[in-house]
Amino acid sequence: MAKRPTIGENPLDAVMAETPLDTVLPVGGPQAGRPPEEPSMEVKKRLAALEAEVKVLKGEISLLKGKLLEVQVRMPPPEPRWVTRLREKLAGK
Repeated sequence: MAKRPTIGENPLDAVMAETPLDTVLPVGGPQAGRPPEEPSMEVKKRLAALEAEVKVLKGEISLLKGKLLEVQVRMPPPEPRWVTRLREKLAGK
């Protein structure tokens, strides 16, 4: 077999010092140098309303979970399959 000079070297492993994309977009994105903007009052009010609604919904979920547990405790355990088959045979099904 002929030996190639590229065996053991991957040309894709070459490190590029700078790419054309770096010259268009600076590292970190277009807002890297600016501090984050303060949200407006409307946004703050909407956020507060949504947080209050989430709190109410979490309370309702916890109440429903409690009711579900109560119902599960009251329900009799399911009968084994052999009991169901025996009842079907005795009923003539």
